[in-house]
Amino acid sequence: MTTKNCFTGKSPICFFSLALLILFTSCGKNAVIHGTIANADNELITLSLNTSPARIIDTVRLKSSGDFSFKYNFKKSIYPVYLLLSAKDKTLASLLLEPGDNVTLTTDLKNPKTYQISGSEGSLLLKELNDRTLAVSISMDSLVASLEKFNSTPQYETEMTKTNRELSNLFVRYKRDMIRFITKNNKSYASHTAIYLKLPNGLKIFGKEADAIYFKMLADSLEKKYPYSPYVYQLRDDYKTLSQANMLQNMIENAESSSYPDISLPDATGKKIALSSLKNKVILLNFWASTDKVSATNSIEFLPLYEKYHPQGFEIYHVSLDKNRETWLYTINNQKLPWINVCDFKGAESYAVTMYNVRKLPANYLIDSEGEIVDRDLFGDRLEEKIKTLLKNTTASQTEQ
Repeated sequence: MTTKNCFTGKSPICFFSLALLILFTSCGKNAVIHGTIANADNELITLSLNTSPARIIDTVRLKSSGDFSFKYNFKKSIYPVYLLLSAKDKTLASLLLEPGDNVTLTTDLKNPKTYQISGSEGSLLLKELNDRTLAVSISMDSLVASLEKFNSTPQYETEMTKTNRELSNLFVRYKRDMIRFITKNNKSYASHTAIYLKLPNGLKIFGKEADAIYFKMLADSLEKKYPYSPYVYQLRDDYKTLSQANMLQNMIENAESSSYPDISLPDATGKKIALSSLKNKVILLNFWASTDKVSATNSIEFLPLYEKYHPQGFEIYHVSLDKNRETWLYTINNQKLPWINVCDFKGAESYAVTMYNVRKLPANYLIDSEGEIVDRDLFGDRLEEKIKTLLKNTTASQTEQ
C-alpha cells in the first residue's frame, strides 16, 4: 500500500491510518506567542480565537517593558488555528498557528499595522495578505478622492471614465497577485483566507463562475494535508455552486439546443411540481420572498399580466425563498396569487437558487414553449412585449404544424 493511494481515497484504511499518525504526532503540542508591545504600559492584552464572536483564550497585563507571553494548547487538534492578539479594541496581529510554532512579535500600540512577526509561516502569510490588501485599498481610495476634485466640473465625465479604468486595472493586478499567492501556498490555510478576501468596500476577489477552478485546486491540496478539515468542505461546496452557475451561464450564452435545468419543489399542499411538467408553455420562472418588499410588490404586478396571457399559454412558476411556511402561505393567500407557488423553506440554501445562480431578488428567467431560456430579469413593459412575441411565435409554429 503506497502513500499515493492514501491521497486518492482508494484505501479508507490507509487514509485513516495517515490521519491517526498526524493526530498522535501533533496532539498536545503548544504554540508560544511572545514579544514586545511599545506604548502599552499597563494595557490589557487579549488572545482570542478569531471567530464570530471572538472567544477569549487568555489575557495579560503589560508592565513597563512591554513584554508579553501566551501559550496555546492544541490538545487533540491536528488543524491550524486562527487567533487574534488585541488591546484597547485594536487588532495587534492576526495569527495562523500550527502545533510547535514559536512566535515572536513586536509592535507599537500607537501604530499596530506595522507589526513584525517571525516563527510562524501561517502568520507571516496572513501578514502578507493584510499588507497587500491595505496597499490596494489605499490606492483605490486615493483614486476615488482624486475624482471628487472634479465634481460639478465639465471634466467630471472624462475623469470618471479614466478613474474607473484605473480602478479596474488595479483590481485585475491585485487578483492576479492573489491567484499567484494561492497557487504558491496551496497547502496553507492562509490561501483559504485569500480566496475569501474582500476589499474594505465589500468587493469579493473570488466568486465569479470562472473562479471555480481555484476553489477545487485549493480543496484538493488542503485535503491531502488536513483531511476532514471544515475549510475543505466549504471550498468544495462553493466549487460546486460556482460550477453549476458556470454550467447554467454557458447554457444561456450558447443556447442552441439546450434546455433549462429542471427543478421540482413543493406547493402549498406539499405536492412537488416540476418545472418540466409545464410543457408547451411560455414560462416565467420567478424568484421572490414574501419578506422582501420589492419582490413581493413585483409579484402583485404580475397579476394583470397573468390574467391577460394565461389563457394563451403563459404560466408563472413562482419560487419563494421564504423560510417560514406561515408567512409564505399568508402572503400568497392574501395577495391571491393564482399561479404555481412553490417553496422548500431553505431560503438562500435552496438548490433552486444554486441551479439558477440567483444573486438578488427579485430575479426571473423567461422560458419559451420549446423549453429554451430566452431572457432573464425582465419586468414591466419589456416583460410583456417579450411574452407577447413568444406566444405569437408559439401560435404560428403550431399553425404551421
